[in-house]
Amino acid sequence: MRSYSAAETCMLLLFAPIAEDKALGRSAYKRLLRALEALGTDADPEGELTERDLLRLGSSPEEAKHILSRLDQQEALRQHLSMLSRLGITVLTRLSPEYPQRLRQVLGQNAPMLLYCAGNLELFQTRCMALVGSRQLRQPGQAFAEAAGRAMADQGFTYVSGGAVGADTAGYAGAVAGQGSAILFLADSLEERMGTLQRELDAGKLLLVSEYGYDHPFSAGRAMSRNRLIHAMGEKVFIAQSDYGQGGTWSGVMENLKAGWTPCYICDAEPEDPGTLGLTERGCVPIGIHDLQGLDVLGENQTRLF
Repeated sequence: MRSYSAAETCMLLLFAPIAEDKALGRSAYKRLLRALEALGTDADPEGELTERDLLRLGSSPEEAKHILSRLDQQEALRQHLSMLSRLGITVLTRLSPEYPQRLRQVLGQNAPMLLYCAGNLELFQTRCMALVGSRQLRQPGQAFAEAAGRAMADQGFTYVSGGAVGADTAGYAGAVAGQGSAILFLADSLEERMGTLQRELDAGKLLLVSEYGYDHPFSAGRAMSRNRLIHAMGEKVFIAQSDYGQGGTWSGVMENLKAGWTPCYICDAEPEDPGTLGLTERGCVPIGIHDLQGLDVLGENQTRLF
């Protein structure tokens, strides 16, 4: 089982699902994150975080008691981590050295508190490109997604997507065909996906990631939330196809464009398609399959509506 620093242990005690009471919410997390990061890796969470400290940080008396009660759940945390280790799952905190630096840099305090991971953690430190797109994929988008995944593999980039049907799966197939590696940010059960992708995991070519735990079933809310991780992790984002004004692909790209996380490139095979037109008008750069031959040199000067 992986060892954790005192500060990492503190974050796990506060935010991992180890007790019947709820883990801390995002508002408390943002307030405490600065304090936890200031403690450093050698801090003693039990000795450093007192009720007085928490009140000074802005916690209410009720929240301070909640925090301190969770910090007492050392045995529950040990059992939780031991169970995950037997399954082949590692939990990273924002303070973990293996945590992807790009997510911290791009998302700031909106980066996940914890990441549940199965597979090759070293892929977090590689250069990544991302692909998103509709689940109901037409032939032009299918060809683009497969070509994008293959181009990433051929040019030494790790393929990043959400592992869903449609564009995500087509892109992953292209990456696998090119003997490439992949990071998949999941919106469904990490444990179940491990069972279907064990060969790729064993080969060190794949990393499965969930920010919500290891056994949560699919939900639309989790799918929408994980989109920011896909967009932030990639140096560039390629869009195989999108509905206009609705759906996870559209909302994820719009969130990216508003925040300015990562340049977006959309397949131009259907230039009159409403989704293609809409995203192009809002700052995505239309490209064809031939443009994928030089991913590193694609221009990044985008005109954004927002």
